[in-house]
Amino acid sequence: MPLRKFPTLRGLLNIIFASTVVTSALSVLSAQTPAPSDIYVGSGYFSGEYYNFYTDQSGSSSDQINISDYIFYKGNTYTFHKITGNNHPFYLSDTPQSSGSYHYGTLSFPVSSDSTINQSDGIRSSESMTFTIPAIYSNTLHYYCTKLFHTSMVASLNVSDPPSYINSTRLIITEVDRAADYIEVTYFGDDSGTLESDSVISNILGDSITILAGTSFSAGETKEYVSSLSGTGHLQLIALDATNPNYWVSAQDDSNKGYFFNDQVITDPLPDVPQGEIAVGLQTVVSGLSHLIGVSDPNDGTGRLFLVEQEGRVRVLNSEGELTDNLIDVSSSLTPLVLDTVGYDERGLLGLALSPSFATNGTLYFYASYTNGGATPDFTVPPQTLIMDGTDYANIDHHSVIIKRIITDDNSDGIFDSSDSFVDTEILRFEQPTSNSFTFIGSNHNGGHLFFDTDGLLMVAIGDGGDANDTGNGHVAIGNGADATNILGTLIRIDPDGNNSANGKYGIPADNPFVGHPTYLPEIYAYGFRNPWTFSQDPATGEIYSSDSGQNTVQEVNRVLPGNNYGWRAKEGSFLFDPVTSNIGSLYDAPTIDELEDPIVEYDHDQGYANIIGGHIYRGSLIPELQGAYICGDYGPIFSGPGELFYVEGLNNTPTLKRFQIGVTDRALQTDVRAFSVDAAGEIYFVGNSNDQSSLYKIVPLAHIDIRTTTDEVELTVIGDEGSQITLEKSDNLDFTNSESTVVNGGKLIQTLEDQAFYRVVAE
Repeated sequence: MPLRKFPTLRGLLNIIFASTVVTSALSVLSAQTPAPSDIYVGSGYFSGEYYNFYTDQSGSSSDQINISDYIFYKGNTYTFHKITGNNHPFYLSDTPQSSGSYHYGTLSFPVSSDSTINQSDGIRSSESMTFTIPAIYSNTLHYYCTKLFHTSMVASLNVSDPPSYINSTRLIITEVDRAADYIEVTYFGDDSGTLESDSVISNILGDSITILAGTSFSAGETKEYVSSLSGTGHLQLIALDATNPNYWVSAQDDSNKGYFFNDQVITDPLPDVPQGEIAVGLQTVVSGLSHLIGVSDPNDGTGRLFLVEQEGRVRVLNSEGELTDNLIDVSSSLTPLVLDTVGYDERGLLGLALSPSFATNGTLYFYASYTNGGATPDFTVPPQTLIMDGTDYANIDHHSVIIKRIITDDNSDGIFDSSDSFVDTEILRFEQPTSNSFTFIGSNHNGGHLFFDTDGLLMVAIGDGGDANDTGNGHVAIGNGADATNILGTLIRIDPDGNNSANGKYGIPADNPFVGHPTYLPEIYAYGFRNPWTFSQDPATGEIYSSDSGQNTVQEVNRVLPGNNYGWRAKEGSFLFDPVTSNIGSLYDAPTIDELEDPIVEYDHDQGYANIIGGHIYRGSLIPELQGAYICGDYGPIFSGPGELFYVEGLNNTPTLKRFQIGVTDRALQTDVRAFSVDAAGEIYFVGNSNDQSSLYKIVPLAHIDIRTTTDEVELTVIGDEGSQITLEKSDNLDFTNSESTVVNGGKLIQTLEDQAFYRVVAE
C-alpha cells in the first residue's frame, strides 16, 4: 500500500499544540564537556586525579569537577588558579624528560603568571598560570606535582581540535509516530558538528523535541528520540522543505525509522544531453537590434514580423527584411532598466500576443514592467513578507501590467501600423518585489510571456517573485510557487473580452480549474513554477508545454495540465530541493508527493548550461523530420559563452532531449539563446545576443529547394544553412551523373523551362 496523505491532519493540529512535551533520548551521544576558561585547583593527594578541581573559586563541593571529563580545545586560552594547599605545587608539561616521565618534563609553549614559576616550582595557593594551546598542536598535555619525589602525581589532559558547531535551524523533525511516542530528527546541513547548546526543534505540525548540547550530527544523519505525544498518527516528511504541511504523509510501516536521506547532496543528477541525429541550418533574418526577446507574426498578408525589444519597443520588419517603424513604444512608461549598465535585466517589455483576429480588429496585448504608483495593483504582495534591509530602495520594485491595445485603421489602408491611432486599456496589474539578493537588477523572475490558446483565451506566464530559492523579500512561508492563493509562480488563463474578474476588466473562464475554490485564485491554470520562460501550445493537439528555469542544478520542460502543481520549491526538476542550501537531494524510498508533476525532460549544468529557454512544437513544413518535436534551448553560460539548441523527440512515448547538429560540421552557436518564436507557417525562430547586439535567427533545413513552374520558366527558391556552402545541381537524369553545379547563397533563381530537368541542392 503506497503512502498517502494523512486524512485527519487538521484535527491533529489542535491536539498537538495543546499537549505538553516531555523528552528523553533514545540514542544520546557521549561527549566530553568543553573545559571552562578558568579552572580552580584545590588540595592535592596521591590517588585519583591527584587534585581537587573546581569551576568556582569558592572551592565548594557543588562546584567540584572531574578534570578527565573535560576537553581542552586547541587555540583556546585557559587559566589554572591554585586556591588552597602548598604541599603539591601544580604545573604542566608536554615533553617528557630522558627517563620518559612527564614529571619534571618541559612545556613546548609559554605560560604567563604574576609569580615566578617554572617546571620545578609550580603554582601554589593564590597563584595562577595562563596559557594558550597552539592551534596546531600534536603533543600530549600533562599536569603534575612539582615536589621532587611525587613522581606518581602525573596525569594527562584531553586536548582536541575545537568542535564544528552545527546550525540548529538545520535540524528538522522528519518523522513522528504518536502511538509509539517516537520522533526522528535529521540534520539537513552538508557539514558535520555538534550542538553548542540545548536546542528545541519543532515542526509545522506542532511537535517539539529538545536536543541536548554536545549532540553530534554528520551530514544527512538521522537520530531517534522518545517524546510524549498525543494522538496515534504516524507521519513522515517527504520533502527537504519542511514548512508545508502537504509534504507530511501517513507512513505505512516502520521500515524507514531512523533514516531520511540516502543521498545528502546529489552533485551529478543527470547524464549529459546526447547529440541528436537531426541537423539543421540557421539563417540570420535581421541583426543590429537592441535586446530582442521575441517575435510575433500578424499573418495579415503583408509578410511583416513584429520584433519585441525589451527596452519598450515593438519594431516592424517588412517582407523585404527591412526595419521600418515602431508599432509600439512604451519605453517612457517602464521602470528604469539596467540593460545598458549591467547588460542584463529581467524587466521591461516582456511579452506580446496578437488577437487571433488581429488582421481585422487590430487588437493586441502586451506585458510590461511599469513604475510603481498610478493605478492600484489588482494583486499585492502580502505586507508581512516584505523585508527592509536598511538600504534606500523600496521593497516593491515595480508593477507588472497587462495592457490591451486596440488600433484603428485610420487611413483605411487595410493594415494596422504606426500611422494609425490606438487606445490602451490596462486589464491587470500586480506587484513585483525587489530582489534583496540581486539589487543590481532590481527584480527577477518576472515571467512575461503570453499567448492565445486554441480557445481564444489569453495565457500569461508569471515567475515566483525572484530572489533565490523562492525565499526572501515578498515570499510567503511555503514559497510563492506552492501557494495558489498567490498570483506569483503561476500560469494564468483569462478571457480578455470578459468582465467577471474582481476588477471587472477581464473574464474568468468557467472551466478554469480553481473556479469555485474557497481560497485559490480562479485565474490560475497551473502553479508551482519558478520562472516559466517561455511556454506555448501545440496547435495540432492543444497540449501546452512550458520550460521552467531551475535554481542551480536542474532545468526542466513540463507538459502543463489544468490545476496541476509543478513542484517548485519542493522540487527542482524531479529532485527534492532544499530552499536553504539550494542543494538537491533524495530520500530513502521517497514516495511521490501528491499532486506534484515531474517534468517530461530535464538536464543539469554539467555541459556548461545555465538556463532553459522554452520553445514550441514544430508544425512547419521545411524540416519534415522535426514534425511533432519540441524545440527549445539553453541560454548558455551567463555573459561567457554561446547557447545551445535542443529538441525533444518521442513526446507521446518516451520523451528524450537531444542536441541539434548545427550545420554540416556541427558548429557551435555564436550567440546566446534568449527566446523562441513561431510564425504563422509553424517555422521556428530564436533570438540571441552577441557582440553587443541582438539578432533574429530562423531554424531552416541544411538545404532546401522549392520549385514552381510557369509556361516557359522555372522559379527556384533555395534556402539553407548560412554557415555551409549551398550548391544547386541541375541534371537531365535522376542520378545526377551529368549535373551542372552552381554555388548559391539562397534566394530565388529563374531558369528557362526545359523538356526534362532535375534540380537538387546540397549543403557542404
